[in-house]
Amino acid sequence: MSVELHTLPNGLRIAWDSHEMIRSFNPDWQPPTGGHRMGMAFLFDYPAEVDAAFQDLIHAGYHAHKPPFDAVWGQRYAQVEDPDGNVVDLFAWKTEEKT
Repeated sequence: MSVELHTLPNGLRIAWDSHEMIRSFNPDWQPPTGGHRMGMAFLFDYPAEVDAAFQDLIHAGYHAHKPPFDAVWGQRYAQVEDPDGNVVDLFAWKTEEKT
């Protein structure tokens, strides 16, 4: 069984339960079918923070779904997969960064 717990730079904590963990307290649970099983996105203040968070998650062992890129809709955007394969978005609006 596993619970992945991480503390983000702003102190926000996020945890991902594996299917095995969920079944430990809900034995009849079945993952949803047909489409996305969840949607989660994290907004960062600056585009460079998207790149840094992406690298931190990849170094922590998470799978890259889409590496950071400049999206045509005006965001720095990346995606990683949680332990069950759900895609999590990381994004920031493209702005001038403060130095």
